[in-house]
Amino acid sequence: NAPYAGIADVRYALAAGPVWVQADAHSLEDVVTHVLRNAERYRPAGTPVTITLDAADGAMASVAIHNQGPAIAPERLERIFEFGVTDGQAGGQGEGRGQGLFVARTYMAKMGGAIAARNTGDGVCFELSLPRANARP
Repeated sequence: NAPYAGIADVRYALAAGPVWVQADAHSLEDVVTHVLRNAERYRPAGTPVTITLDAADGAMASVAIHNQGPAIAPERLERIFEFGVTDGQAGGQGEGRGQGLFVARTYMAKMGGAIAARNTGDGVCFELSLPRANARP
């Protein structure tokens, strides 16, 4: 749904097959949208946002959302998920109020999962982890 949220050039690395997780579809979509909006705000123009799925862990599935751009100060990697924490670089409606990543972490916790951010060599990666469910018919 990235194009509907006004976020261009999002690339998804296809998984080998379906991965079933225990999640509320609407909440998970909201989480991904919040993270994508952050990535859109910080990535250099013309660079993609990449989404990859990893189901190597038997109990959890992981979704990584990566964007190129500036690193997050190490002391802020946890704080960015707190209510009201922002860098003050608001660009659009609802942005820059310090609510998006707080909502994302809250939704992930309610679904039995987690969200974390880490710096990479060329940007930032947000990792969503969700409990796996039994395969459906």
